[in-house]
Amino acid sequence: MASLLGLQPPTLLQAVLDSVGVALAVVDKDGRFVFTNKAALSMFGVRGDLNGVSLLEWRRNYRFRDSQGRDIPPEEAPLMRALAGEPVEPQYFLVTLPDGRRKWFHAAGHPFSVLGLTGVFVVATDETEEVELHRNAEQHQRLEAVGVLAGGLAHDFNNMLSVVSENVTLALSDPGVLEITRTRLQQMALAAEKGASLSRRLLRYSRVHKLEIQLVHINEVVKTALELVQPLLGNGISLRTELQPSLPTLEADPVEIEQVLVNLVMNALDAMPEGGELELRTELACPATTPGDKDEAPRQYILMSVADTGIGIPEDFQTRIFEPSFTTKPGKGAGLGLSSAYGIMHQHGGYITVQSSPGAGAKFSIYFPVMAPR
Repeated sequence: MASLLGLQPPTLLQAVLDSVGVALAVVDKDGRFVFTNKAALSMFGVRGDLNGVSLLEWRRNYRFRDSQGRDIPPEEAPLMRALAGEPVEPQYFLVTLPDGRRKWFHAAGHPFSVLGLTGVFVVATDETEEVELHRNAEQHQRLEAVGVLAGGLAHDFNNMLSVVSENVTLALSDPGVLEITRTRLQQMALAAEKGASLSRRLLRYSRVHKLEIQLVHINEVVKTALELVQPLLGNGISLRTELQPSLPTLEADPVEIEQVLVNLVMNALDAMPEGGELELRTELACPATTPGDKDEAPRQYILMSVADTGIGIPEDFQTRIFEPSFTTKPGKGAGLGLSSAYGIMHQHGGYITVQSSPGAGAKFSIYFPVMAPR
């Protein structure tokens, strides 16, 4: 304390403001930084000093988007509007840093004129964790809503199919049925069975669907899923698998996990209409790179990845692709494949993430929690 009291007033003020856990900055009327505290430099990944740096020049290294994901042009930036004397409400915005990291900030700008200095005093907080938690909660709610709808449709569909199937069975047992009619009835029976299969698929999106948990070897599940999709792999698709042997056993529903993998492979094939390389890997996940709540007790995860060399996913879409009914293939997809995969992994206590950029393919990483020793 004695050393702090011995500081000159400006140095003392800087020390106090540097100890605050929120970003503080002062931009003068000419649009140049005249003060930033350590939190501001750290949050925005700045090395060195911003004093005297033009706001517009600094901003070129970042990408700013509003809460709806729309780009904010420099001339429409809230801070520039505040410098022009326009009242600006505090707001959330998404920033892509020069190193590729994305953060959510909540910021407010307060115009001032003190001791001959005119400008805007900016206060910003890093709300990334809170925003992501809120978005995940909203996504879970939407998934539940889709599940309720799908469950109701599947139930009603099953009732109608039962009536059709029973009547077709009775008609087929009638010895007086003409052969041409019998053929048509058999076709109806086949269509009814296909409808029942569709109904079972719909139930996969229903929250009333219960997982059938059993001991699972992930490599065996991968091999089974690949047998299902093998007929879809055209001549232009090169398949490569790297399955790490002797992985720990999982407690999971193998049918659901197969569904996750099939959905991801189908997406990969859609992204490679002219052909390409599809890679599937299984391995033990590195604890440091495993997503999730870092406050939880450490757990071991198996990582299954599906990577393609296709058209990639625009950055703006990557935060939305797991939402129900969101699709990058208008008129072709229903937007339920990835949301289904997300829901299945959530039920299993796991995670699914994506890394992609346009023209550079996509890689989906799926993390399965390893069963605890008994």
